[in-house]
Parts: sequence; structure tokens; C-alpha cells
Amino acid sequence: MNFINLELKIFKQESLVDKLKIGILCFFPIFLIMGTAVSEIGVIILCIVFILEFFFKKENIFNNKLIYFFLCLYLCLLINLIFSFNISNSILRNLFFPKYIIFVLGIINFLPKKKYRFGLIFKSWLMIIFVFSLDLFIQFLFGTNIIGIESPHRYHRTSGFMGEELKAGSLILAISFISSCFIISNTKYKNIGLTLLIFFLLSIFISGDRSNLIKSLVVLIYLFLFLNKKDVKRLIPWIGGLVLIVFIVLNNYPPYKERYINKIFQDLSSNNFNVIKFIDNTEYGEIYSTSIKVFEKFKVFGIGNKNFRLICDDGFRKNFALENEIDEKQLRCNTHPHQIYLEILSEHGLFGFIFLIIFLFLFLKNNLNKLFKEKNLLLNCLFITLFINFIPIIPSGSFFTSFNATLFWTNFSLFYSYKKIIN
Repeated sequence: MNFINLELKIFKQESLVDKLKIGILCFFPIFLIMGTAVSEIGVIILCIVFILEFFFKKENIFNNKLIYFFLCLYLCLLINLIFSFNISNSILRNLFFPKYIIFVLGIINFLPKKKYRFGLIFKSWLMIIFVFSLDLFIQFLFGTNIIGIESPHRYHRTSGFMGEELKAGSLILAISFISSCFIISNTKYKNIGLTLLIFFLLSIFISGDRSNLIKSLVVLIYLFLFLNKKDVKRLIPWIGGLVLIVFIVLNNYPPYKERYINKIFQDLSSNNFNVIKFIDNTEYGEIYSTSIKVFEKFKVFGIGNKNFRLICDDGFRKNFALENEIDEKQLRCNTHPHQIYLEILSEHGLFGFIFLIIFLFLFLKNNLNKLFKEKNLLLNCLFITLFINFIPIIPSGSFFTSFNATLFWTNFSLFYSYKKIIN
């Protein structure tokens, strides 16, 4: 417990309300593992506490320029709701989005007041995600995890404590690298943090999540720009070990070889390394094609948040004459388009897409200069962990689902909280 002992001593001196807020944030990964309902309860409790403090303690959580961005975003969601083809599907996501506004602004107002809070949160996350990742290896090797849970696709995917939910790669990617970077840049356990970067990369590989593995490689390559030469040299043996383990797995576990080698490199080769053609011939390509057809039909406002799942519904297609414009054999139905830009275009139209592009432009414009000037490892890790959500072409989860939204807005609030400390 020496690893976190100092933070726990300071934590004991906090007020009961502040202990509650910090405790919820520290256990957020566990809430996400347990399920959407539990993590949503955590977000709502924090929102209630922040609102009460606003009224009774006059803690002005809205004294932040980000409020203008959030108000514009919420206005876009309300307009999207008005033009939604199934309001009952869209209403919960759109109408109740302000919980994330309060959540983000409340954290940015709260965390920077005492710097140790970052240490307690990141160290707690690191211990939780390390155990979670270790459990994936147990499930990979023995078929079940330490409490007997079997993955729904046991031969090429691992899910660990998340059971039927194949979200392990997303959870590890969103939490592990930023926690490791905090250890590297703010504690005496730098070597452990560097080792864990490779360990978590390997755990994402073991999860079988190809898109998050690609994103995690982007994160690691980006972080090399901000590691000193000694740290990079320390990583070389671990990278060598990583390559060796990956080689052993691919040569001894045919489903992994099929998933990572045959379905990527061989298929790319058969398509003359044309990425667009390669994607067109995958299961995602068919979903992408369907979402593009939907966008072409509903260009301005899309079909409404969470309505992509209705595309193959007979009633929906009849009401909007889609059966004459889209051959049913060309449709590939799913809960969402599995690509953030196509999700925005099909469900939010050009109106939502333009807002997204403006947001990304302003986010880069306001932060890139400072990121490269400061060269702060943790701040840059938080930045790239956010930015990889917007990499084109690569498949992704739905941006507005509770799981993905909670991960994104938590890291968003941490980025601006830590930036506030640096300033």
C-alpha cells in the first residue's frame, strides 16, 4: 500500500462530500465493468452533488468557457430530436445530455483544487485495470476468468469480468495509458509505468479488439514524442518481449492468426492494398455502405440519434419510401454504423457533422501549441486518448452510448482539469 499510502492519508482529511466525489471517481472503472446502469448512477450522483454545491456553497461550476460549447452541442441535440424519425428512441440520449455537462464542468471545478486527487484517482484506476487485464490473460489461457466467466467468443475474443460485453479493449485503452503516464511522470515508479504501457498494449491484443489495438498503437507512437531517450531505451526490451509473445500467440492460436493476419494482411493483399476496397469487402464495409445510403436520403438532419437500428424495420422503410431507393439485399442492419463520422452523418446529418468538424478544429487550435510547448506526458496522453476517437475509417462504438460517452467525457474533464493545474 506504500504505492498509494500518501494519497490515502490526505484523503482522510477531506470532507464527507468530497470523499464521496473522489470515491466515485476512483471506482469508475469498476462501475463501468459492472454495467451501464451502475456507471450511470455514479454520474447522476456526482451531478446531484455538484448542483447542490452550486446552490448551497455557491460553487460556480458554470464559470467556464466550455459552457458555450456544451450549450451549442445541446442545442444541436435538441434540433436533432425535433427532426428525429423516432423520438422515443432519441429522447433519452438527447434530452438528458445535460448530465454530462454538469458532470464535466463539476469535475473541472473540483479536481484541480488539490493536486493529490489526480494521484489517488489514477493510481486507483491503474490497480483496477491491471487486475482486469490480468484476468483477461487467465480467460485467454484457461477459457474462463478467475470467477468462471467464459467469453461469448472464447476462441478469438476475451471479455473478462464484463461477461457478454466485448468492451474490454475500449475500457483498457481509455484508462490504462493515462494512468501509466501519470505514474511515469509524477512518481518514483517510472520503470513500472513504462512496463505497464507494454503490458496493457498486450492485453488489448489478447482481447481480440482489432480497432482498439490499432488506436493503442497510435497512442504509444505518439507518446514516444514526449518520452526522453532513456525511457525509450528502457522500453526496447519490453517491446521485444511484446513482439515475441504476439508471434507465439499468432502461431499457436489459429483463431487469433485468422483474426489479426488473415483478415487484415491477406485480405489487404488480395485487394492490392487498397484500404477502401478492403473495407468494402468486410462486414463493416456493408454497414458503412448502408449508413452512406441513409445519409444520402436524409442529408440535412439525419434520421435522429439512435435510429440507425430502425433501417431494416419494415414499417420504417415503408413510411419513408426506402424500399424503393435502397435494395434490401444491400442493407446491413446493426445498432449503429460502427464509425463515428458515418454515425454523425446518418443520424445527425450535415448539421451535426459540421458541428463535429468545428469542435475538432477548435480543440486542436486551442491545444496543440500548448501540448508541444509544455511536452507534458500526461496531458499529451489525455489528449491523444481523446483524439483517437475521431480517427477516420477505423470501426468504433457508438459515440452516444452510455459506456462510450462516460469514458469520453470523463477523460475530457480530466484533460481540462490537468490543463488547469499546469496553467
